[in-house]
Amino acid sequence: MTAAAQLVERIQARKGGLNPTLRRLAELVLAEPDRVKGMTIAGLAEAAEVSQATVSRFVRAMGASSYQQFRIMLAEGQAVRAEPRAPEVYEGIGLDDDPATMIAKIAHRQAAAIEAARRLLDPGQLAEAARLIAARDMLVFVAVGSSVLAAENGVMRFVRIGKACIFERDPNLQLFAIAGLAARATLVAISDSGRTRTVQAALHEARAAGMPSVVITSAPGAPVGRAADVVLATPPGGSEGEQGIHESMVAKTAQLMVVDSLYALVAVQEPATALPRLAATDRIIAKSRSR
Repeated sequence: MTAAAQLVERIQARKGGLNPTLRRLAELVLAEPDRVKGMTIAGLAEAAEVSQATVSRFVRAMGASSYQQFRIMLAEGQAVRAEPRAPEVYEGIGLDDDPATMIAKIAHRQAAAIEAARRLLDPGQLAEAARLIAARDMLVFVAVGSSVLAAENGVMRFVRIGKACIFERDPNLQLFAIAGLAARATLVAISDSGRTRTVQAALHEARAAGMPSVVITSAPGAPVGRAADVVLATPPGGSEGEQGIHESMVAKTAQLMVVDSLYALVAVQEPATALPRLAATDRIIAKSRSR
């Protein structure tokens, strides 16, 4: 992944956790990158109604050593996104690729997704999500599409350490579960795009019912991120509107990594409960396998 692509990814993922002053800068850069890349540091500070020192702090926080480097990285990112894409059946796979090339490319994409997720996952937000989960007896998972894999993984992980979990695929049953368990459960919602309507509905229901919520998404500034108590950011994959891509093929890889990180943190913070339950479920697993 290029430095320019990492810059845009980092701004998108971290925007929701910034203070209001830095968030104004992030929103301006993401909304008007063509304008921003031609601005001086004084011009950007004036446009965002912040000090030049704040702009310098922002660009360093986003991985640039100077404002000049920030502008160059932003311009390179714009050039990359402006290039037309050939039709694809999978991100990065060309129609003429042979099997060996496909294997190498897909393995690289999956590994890159994990590395990007490692960079973006905020330890403080992860700790806060673990706190919300530890405070309640149950978890309600909500997800659709390929995000279902991460939700089912979460159910398996957390049930093994003694957390009762519910994952309903029917949207109405999801809302019923939230309404009925608001005082006992924490909601874990997963949406790569951050705009999935059923996930938005679940989060709004949770907020109205007083149920704490954690969201795993690659778009913290999208509706699901704004509706959640805690946002765990994953790297953005395929963009909306790209030809042949309507959902990131590798989003699930990053989501699984985040779910496993959340599970591991909760488990090590509650060893008196987690370790006996893991031992009990290990025995069940052993019995399920033939010799």
